[in-house]
Amino acid sequence: MTRRIHPGRLLPLFLLLLGSAAQAGDIYRWTDAQGRTHYGDRPPATGAEKIVEPPPPSDLSPDEANAKLEAIRAEREKAAEERALAKEAQAKAAAEQKQRAAECAAARRQQDALQAARRIRDADGHWYTGEERLKKMQDLEAAIRKHCGGTPAQ
Repeated sequence: MTRRIHPGRLLPLFLLLLGSAAQAGDIYRWTDAQGRTHYGDRPPATGAEKIVEPPPPSDLSPDEANAKLEAIRAEREKAAEERALAKEAQAKAAAEQKQRAAECAAARRQQDALQAARRIRDADGHWYTGEERLKKMQDLEAAIRKHCGGTPAQ
């Protein structure tokens, strides 16, 4: 089994090759028959592309370059924080949706039981009167509207 290397992990190696290319000569890039990209200072017989050396460093002073680098790092950190917050919000929304679904199912089960039974008794053993039963049914319908997002089943 061939182990594939993420292209982002090749960047330091590539930069090292480019750095040594200034001293050693030209750098070539080619793709083999399996679709893998290779870099080297000696091209194969066919299909190699010469890589142009990067331009010389800009006119930035070291302090300006460091300030620019810090700004880039700050932007990346901010973007990473925003992604983490978005992921957290998505997880919270999924948990809330799951909770609503569970509460909806419970309210529908209670409503079905209330409609099917002739007489209902609460947890304390007290029998519901007609008015209490009607009030309980209205409470369950309100819960179904709230948690299920629709009207109660009739």
